[in-house]
Amino acid sequence: MDDTSDRFIETISQLEEVTDSVTPEEAHRGFDETTLQVFWKKWPELSAWAGSLWRMLSEELSGPATPHGDSDHHEVGSSG
Repeated sequence: MDDTSDRFIETISQLEEVTDSVTPEEAHRGFDETTLQVFWKKWPELSAWAGSLWRMLSEELSGPATPHGDSDHHEVGSSG
């Protein structure tokens, strides 16, 4: 899964570069017809997938934080 995670982060970074460099209006006017058609065809599925992941994370992160003492993962140092 690490490779998939790395690819996903790289993809997000590349998408951010595009969105930072061109407005939606400029993209609509300037992207070639194939690019616009691929976006139109693929975006609903991609958007639904991303929305589902975002909702799961939002629900997970909206709850109260677990105090460190209640964590299942304790680092125990060696004594003296």
